[in-house]
Amino acid sequence: MSPQAQKSYNSSLEGKLSSTSGERKAIQAAVESYYALPGVPDDECESVDLQDFFNKNGVMIPDSPRNWVLLASLRRPLSRSKPSTEKHGSLSTRQQLLNSQNSLENARKRAQFQRKATSQFQGQANACTVNIQRLRHLHLIFQPLEYVPSGPIFKKHIAQVYMEDATALNPEGEDPEEQTLMNKGTGSAMNNDQRALLHLIFRKSIMKVTAKGGRATLMYRWTWFRFLIHCQLIGPDGSWDMKTPSETKVPWSLAVKIFKLFQEPNSQPPALSFSGWANALQAAIRAKGLYTTAPEVIEAVFSTFIPRAQMQMGISDQEASKEGDRSHSISSRQNSRTSSRAMSRSFSRGQSRSMSRSLSRSQSRGMSRSMSRSMSRNVGRSSSRALSVFSTGGSTCGEDSDDETMTDDGKLPLVWQINLAEQQICEPECLQLLHEYSRLLEILFHHYADGDKMSQDMFTVLLKELRFFPDFCQRYSLKKHLNATEVRYSEAELGFAPFVETLCRICFCFLNIYGNTAQQLAASKYKMLWVLALLEARLPRKFRKNATDHGEESEPLDHIQPQGADSLWHQRNADFDISVCDNKDIILWVTMEKLANALPILQAHVGGASTMENEIDRALSMLRR
Repeated sequence: MSPQAQKSYNSSLEGKLSSTSGERKAIQAAVESYYALPGVPDDECESVDLQDFFNKNGVMIPDSPRNWVLLASLRRPLSRSKPSTEKHGSLSTRQQLLNSQNSLENARKRAQFQRKATSQFQGQANACTVNIQRLRHLHLIFQPLEYVPSGPIFKKHIAQVYMEDATALNPEGEDPEEQTLMNKGTGSAMNNDQRALLHLIFRKSIMKVTAKGGRATLMYRWTWFRFLIHCQLIGPDGSWDMKTPSETKVPWSLAVKIFKLFQEPNSQPPALSFSGWANALQAAIRAKGLYTTAPEVIEAVFSTFIPRAQMQMGISDQEASKEGDRSHSISSRQNSRTSSRAMSRSFSRGQSRSMSRSLSRSQSRGMSRSMSRSMSRNVGRSSSRALSVFSTGGSTCGEDSDDETMTDDGKLPLVWQINLAEQQICEPECLQLLHEYSRLLEILFHHYADGDKMSQDMFTVLLKELRFFPDFCQRYSLKKHLNATEVRYSEAELGFAPFVETLCRICFCFLNIYGNTAQQLAASKYKMLWVLALLEARLPRKFRKNATDHGEESEPLDHIQPQGADSLWHQRNADFDISVCDNKDIILWVTMEKLANALPILQAHVGGASTMENEIDRALSMLRR
């Protein structure tokens, strides 16, 4: 190596590399190998570049030294393609921007991954924990059970209280059918008599399930479905020809959706006001598109559908005309009351102005107040206080009404309580449950029945073995329920449908009358789950055999283990859909279609009862008082 090259080499190493002997020896060997290459000048080491070790085709020359990378990095870092006077090399501005963006994106992905992992962990932790308040509420609902059924299917039933809670009825995004249903018909198409008839049916429907003296303010969900059944508006799409407007039918799922669209906000239980009920009825009639304009809808309401409900509810034309006259009298009373108020105000103002000129200011105020009060009392005393049938918001406050069909003997359950229980067991969620878990009911029925009929004595034996009698139903109330079923079906013995109706009605009446607050306010589906859970928990021992333990002498369909793999919650007809089921195939269709008043027959039975039973009933009535 020439002295000049050695001097340049030493200057390039100064401050660049550490002074360890190994590194110096490696660099010296690389420099010597480089200068030994043919055609390399002996001037200075600073001219070493990466391109010196490659030919024009980009292929490394055969004689390149083994440490050629060290030679190329003596004067500048590899990130630079040209010589620079900067002490520390740096990346280009574009590369720095790209590196910053990549770093931010990687940081964002790491944060998102951490949040997702944390959320999954929290979800798993919450699934393992127990909501104490929720568990207490369920324990109250399912009393006298000491436990709450914990099967996955049961938890799904608890989570989805109403049909609209299912994903099938709650698709993501806007429903194109919803806007059509929400389009309200013009209320001006109805005259006063039609409004009065609507209000009469609305009030009568509510009073069927309301205590005497109650207010007909809101129509609850179960009464809405019963009203549609009276109007013959419930049924699957395939049950009519889709061309005759008077035979229009809406499935249960659509009736549920219409109710949810027009229900009162924050109402518990869900309910409809008078205006919401009238609009929901028109929406149900317009749902299939056979009625389009408002006059057509109003004409169909009062010529086809309302007369059906009027016939089912026993409302005569004379009673409807009386309601129309009553509404006219109410409006006239309101007008007279308004005019009397205006007259009293104007008269009091004139008198106070004239007397204030001669009297002092304090005396004139006292005289004007006393005179205005006396005039308003004298003029307004003739017109009785009356509430408007239609308020500005469209709802009704109702009045204390005494329904002629509500007469009772004062012993529980009353007629309106029986009607309430029947309407609640006929909600679509309860009907769906009854069909999904009908296997247990069929087992019980066929075990105690003689063929296709069950006598009232065997039904009492069944209730005793299930401990439903006398825990949930006493002798008098049992007679009342059995007579109500006998009147409806015109048979003393119970078929499968009357058996299911009577059993469910007994349980619902018990929950509505004697249940705790949580049970009384619970949704109808919770009450039906209570019935099924109690049936499973209180099955007699003869029904608790394992499916693998039965021998040749065991009866078919008589192998249920309530707490095991053969539990009720594992035996269900998951394919059943109440919305596509024909009306006549529903177990409780006769319950929904026909009304029955069991009081006359019941009173005849009570008249022939023993003296001991009368004494017991009298003692119980005194205790209730």
